[in-house]
Amino acid sequence: MESIRQYEMMVLADPNVDESKINILFDKLADLGGKLGATIVNRSLWGKRRLAYEIKDLKEGVYYILDIESVPSAVSKLESYLKIQNEVLRFLTIVKGERTEEQLQPEQSSEAGA
Repeated sequence: MESIRQYEMMVLADPNVDESKINILFDKLADLGGKLGATIVNRSLWGKRRLAYEIKDLKEGVYYILDIESVPSAVSKLESYLKIQNEVLRFLTIVKGERTEEQLQPEQSSEAGA
């Protein structure tokens, strides 16, 4: 049994790509994650930033932060999906925390009949 972990994924997108295409990419990522046991809890836009070095002849990129709750095997498949997307310049995933399935279940009151 795999435990559910909390991940943070930073995605660096091409600034020349329309934001609607990026939103479609993240919607497909969320659908894929749903099938694999991953949930994108939060997505925030950090905006366009200057890069420390050029990537694909670009000097700027658009940063997104995704908060994900997932089993480890699903994260590797999400990363594989991002690797083949032309809109994505780079991404980085870190583990924030781990929760067991018992912690995910709502607490049941032991005083139900009292």
